[in-house]
Amino acid sequence: MLKGQIKEVEAIINDIISRDESTINAASAHILSSGGKRIRPYFVLLSGGFGQERETELIKTAAALEIVHMASLVHDDYIDNSSKRRGKDAIHEVWDGQTAVRTGHYLLASALQLISDIDNPDFHHYFSDIILEVCYGEFDQLSDRYDAAVSLTDYLRRINRKTAVLIEASCKLGAMSTGSDAKTVFHLARFGHFMGMSYQIIDDILDYTSSEAVLGKPVGSDIRNGHVTLPLMYAASDADVRKMLSLLSPDQPDDYFNQLIEHVNTRGIEPAAAISRKYAEKAAYHLLKLPDTDDRRQMEKLLVKMTKRIF
Repeated sequence: MLKGQIKEVEAIINDIISRDESTINAASAHILSSGGKRIRPYFVLLSGGFGQERETELIKTAAALEIVHMASLVHDDYIDNSSKRRGKDAIHEVWDGQTAVRTGHYLLASALQLISDIDNPDFHHYFSDIILEVCYGEFDQLSDRYDAAVSLTDYLRRINRKTAVLIEASCKLGAMSTGSDAKTVFHLARFGHFMGMSYQIIDDILDYTSSEAVLGKPVGSDIRNGHVTLPLMYAASDADVRKMLSLLSPDQPDDYFNQLIEHVNTRGIEPAAAISRKYAEKAAYHLLKLPDTDDRRQMEKLLVKMTKRIF
């Protein structure tokens, strides 16, 4: 059943991005073709299983949140001037920056239009709050670039807005769209938040430890783009690393960034991984507060798969 529902989600997204032959539709199709795990739709659909059967609303919610995620990727790539997205040229590289910005806006508007006929004011208030948080996250990401003194609080707020809020929303809105009770909605939302935080920290670790073939972008892209993440923050307990970070700028040569990457792999990976594990444990706690159903068991499997990719 889940695979069939995912296909319905994909069909809705494809319909939205192929309404005409405009450049924006072509650019939207380009970001969709770069692939993705469809994590957010999966959690919308699984969370919806704890309520009553309202499949139409559930499918629309899943598609809308994936479209919001796509919009955030387009904007992130342009803000970071990242040339690749999962191994494919970014939209601003294929077209230009204005096209990237307008494509992101178009996708956000399409997501709002898609769920406009859902008759639930609380649903819409929360959905609009999530879009605001995603936008704030994009501003955070821009303002924090090449700031070596970024605090842990700032980092955690940034990854919450960048990743966790949409996974939390997937779980919460999935439950809301099928009329789940308040207790179930609460635990699903908390599960989504903690899992999203764990997942993003792992992504930040993999940026240093994986390969370009796997990442679809150069190793160390975060620091090369000026983003100080948790593994580097832990590595900065070393005085030599702190001294290097005081010189952080986009004008530094490759050798500078390669040395930072080496320091992170030596000192920053395991401490960051330990924080990721703590978030994953909190996510698991909230799952155990839910009824023991097939949907919960699938969520438990996804939690393990998503938060133990480096262990």
